[in-house]
Amino acid sequence: MSNLMNCKPLMKRLSILVLAAFAFTACLDTLPEDFTSPSTWYKNQKELEASLASVYDPLRDCYSVYLSVEFSQGSDECFSKESTPKLVPYYYNYDAGNNSIKMVWQELYKGIDNANVLLENADNASCDAEVIRRIKGEALFLRAYYHFLLTAYWGDVPLRLESTKSAEDVHKPRTASAEVYRRVIADMADACDMVADIRTLGFGGRVSKQAVKGILARVCLNAAGRLDEPEYYAEARKWAWSLMEEGVCALNPDYSDVFIKLMQDEYDIRESIFEVECYGNVESTEMKETGQFVAYYTPMYSKQDYCVDEKTKKSIARGRGVFYVTPQLYDSYDDGDLRRDWTIMPYMYKNEAVLEQIPYNEPFRFRWPGKFRREYEINLPVYSWGNSTNYPLLRYSDVLLMFAEADNMVNNGSTPESLEAVNQVRRRAFGFDPLTPLAEVDMKAMSQAEFLEYIQAERARELAFESHRRLDLMRWGIFLERMHEIGEELAAIPLKVIDEGTGKSIDNPIFTQSGSGFPMNSNPSGPEMMARPFRNVDQKHLLMPIPELEMSVNKAIGTNNPGWN
Repeated sequence: MSNLMNCKPLMKRLSILVLAAFAFTACLDTLPEDFTSPSTWYKNQKELEASLASVYDPLRDCYSVYLSVEFSQGSDECFSKESTPKLVPYYYNYDAGNNSIKMVWQELYKGIDNANVLLENADNASCDAEVIRRIKGEALFLRAYYHFLLTAYWGDVPLRLESTKSAEDVHKPRTASAEVYRRVIADMADACDMVADIRTLGFGGRVSKQAVKGILARVCLNAAGRLDEPEYYAEARKWAWSLMEEGVCALNPDYSDVFIKLMQDEYDIRESIFEVECYGNVESTEMKETGQFVAYYTPMYSKQDYCVDEKTKKSIARGRGVFYVTPQLYDSYDDGDLRRDWTIMPYMYKNEAVLEQIPYNEPFRFRWPGKFRREYEINLPVYSWGNSTNYPLLRYSDVLLMFAEADNMVNNGSTPESLEAVNQVRRRAFGFDPLTPLAEVDMKAMSQAEFLEYIQAERARELAFESHRRLDLMRWGIFLERMHEIGEELAAIPLKVIDEGTGKSIDNPIFTQSGSGFPMNSNPSGPEMMARPFRNVDQKHLLMPIPELEMSVNKAIGTNNPGWN
């Protein structure tokens, strides 16, 4: 086993020219003028590991901000407080020329092509056969995962199982999403027998058997919902149960500690099973592969006490404070649920320069997300845009909830096994031992419809801001309904209410928090501004548009998705 596997910076971009010199995406229609030939590479384990790093690269490139923020928001979790809408996916004001959509498409196909080249040439290396098998397993899984993301967001997409070798190879027709799902599931199942156990790896930044099983459950749930093929529920249940039955993974007893560990670059392989590796910060001169999602999901504040620019004497570390959490998410938590005041900030900061906590007025509902808190960062100095916090792709609580959902669908209602799975998540939420039954907290038997409704709400409470919600709403078939419902509820919140004590008209306390900057009297008004992205959602947004560039280059791609022609 390579000693590269034991340190966090493993997946940073290597400062050598590897496959990027000759592997190009499906959106290119010209051949490179010079390149590194596969016949002169893939000679030893070091070169295989370097090539594998290029297969991992799109995870960070896509999840730094595109998939972690721009694609995954535009759900019922939160909304942008920007007064002027940007042309980003979460506003639903984009078209087929949108740069974020193009970048994700290109990065995912770049990763697929790099995986294909590696799979085609790995056996040429002179090293241990088990090393080759493991590396091929990781590449096979990542190729499948990238195809899953493509079909989840775009539907029918080109299925690329061979590397790009000539300009003609860019002309590839779309494959029906049902076939893409079948191939993804088959390849992931094969990869499961090839990759290392997470206990051997010692960290969650690389594909492990446990990661494969958990992601397979997710893929199967998406296939069941998006394809309307209920037989995939049994597959989802099988893979989630296989992971649970191992006893390798378990809930961290402290919900907040999961995210404190992420902020402090500490691995927790029992709970955080698969993570996108990030490294460094955007201001340093050292090699850095940062993530930007933390800046979006944190309040607008600075840490002046330890991060001051010597020239200007101003702090340069801050959150961007882009989103407010929806009142619906805040109110979905029961009293005593400790996740609420961690996922959603229970306080604001005095101002952008002073890290003094000011508790929110209790009625105030338009609060910042709080899951990724920059005051816990230990890699100093801390800067504004990018940092080293890993993005969690799979946590054990997600596996428990996926198992419960699949089991409910297979057995037409809750079972003791599915109830125990959700109750582990629920017990921790209220500060109790996840493994100790507690009558006053535990959920009781429910019908299939009741249990599904509970799981739908529980996934929002447990997994908010972890890039699941939009695709969850899609696979449940309630995306349009839910988005329009939230939009109308937000628009209907009155700016003024009658004070019960005085009988006078006052500002609605749901909006009022000194220093919050909530735009009550903006144009459009605060409620109309909040409702805007939810009202923009249309039938065509069930799928992303195939990027304009791909449509112009790939002559075999056919027509665009409905509503995007």
